[in-house]
Amino acid sequence: MRNEHRVDVTNRVSIEIHPIEGKHSIAEKSDFMKRATEAVVRILGCSAEEVIVRIVEDKPENVSRAGIPFTRRK
Repeated sequence: MRNEHRVDVTNRVSIEIHPIEGKHSIAEKSDFMKRATEAVVRILGCSAEEVIVRIVEDKPENVSRAGIPFTRRK
């Protein structure tokens, strides 16, 4: 049986960001994903269905800047 809703992953654009966990609300993340998709569609001329946006939240204890973990930054 053929799956009519199958997505062709060979024609896709992926965006992945890594913000610190808990810094942004669900509404902010949703707005980012929508706007990022719209920008990719506009700039690259692909369809929205080809755009994958992934937000991977990092725990602050697992990220550092200049060697200082985010848990120790002010």
